[in-house]
Amino acid sequence: MTDLSKSPAVLFENVSFRYTEQSEWVIEDINFSITLGEWVSIVGGNGSGKSTLIKLMNGLLKPSLGRVHVLGENIEMANLLKIRKSVGVVFQNPDEQIVGTTVEEDIAFGLQNLLLQRDEIISRVDRMIKLLQLEEYRNRPVRTLSGGQKQLVAIAGVLAMDPKIIVFDESTSMLDPQSTIHLHSLMSDLHQQGFTVIHVTHHPEDILKADRILVLNQGRLVFEGDVLTLMKQPEILQDAHTLPPFVVRFKESLYRRGIKLSGGCKSEKELAKSIWEYISAM
Repeated sequence: MTDLSKSPAVLFENVSFRYTEQSEWVIEDINFSITLGEWVSIVGGNGSGKSTLIKLMNGLLKPSLGRVHVLGENIEMANLLKIRKSVGVVFQNPDEQIVGTTVEEDIAFGLQNLLLQRDEIISRVDRMIKLLQLEEYRNRPVRTLSGGQKQLVAIAGVLAMDPKIIVFDESTSMLDPQSTIHLHSLMSDLHQQGFTVIHVTHHPEDILKADRILVLNQGRLVFEGDVLTLMKQPEILQDAHTLPPFVVRFKESLYRRGIKLSGGCKSEKELAKSIWEYISAM
């Protein structure tokens, strides 16, 4: 039996993928590991390989070269069911994963497939509806909801399955600002509860709370490290066709004007503090 305490949540070893032997590599020679309980953001421009990476994590795709391990299990047919129970993926378009007629039925769908007892299904559905603030939509047909509301339903269905690893694949793209803030807060809560959170995003502000960042550029992993280290090398994001976070761009703009702020400025609050310290020292 695999000892999960000693295994990475996700491990990529020399992984490359292409759809046919004649086609170009979508990702090439990727190596990284994600620790249990870690929050990792994966960023990169369109066509960088982000979505392919996610599909390799839960067995929707198989590596052309190299090996992918999830919770100590190799991605192969015999392990796929176990892996897909452990890796919950919230995709960019909720219509791709919503199957129930009403909100309540959709959240319950996956639980019914797991053959859980009725009382357990009801308990989990109730908990997810409360957590995602979907009480007023409980009996609404899903087709009548907005794109953002559908996304929250899709997230509720994934969380109800109680996965160990939760992947958010561009899942804020269809949310309004208030729902986006709520989802970020939910990610923080899940991280604090010990879940492994993997967030694929093209929004630069989304990376600021992550423990570690992976930057993809044309199918290759060009950076792996923490936020502060990445902020010192903004050209990495720019080369990957991704804007650095606002606080980084603002600090760089001040630097070009001769204003050198101290600190990493990992948030707008830290940026404001650094500006105040600079002014106070004048």
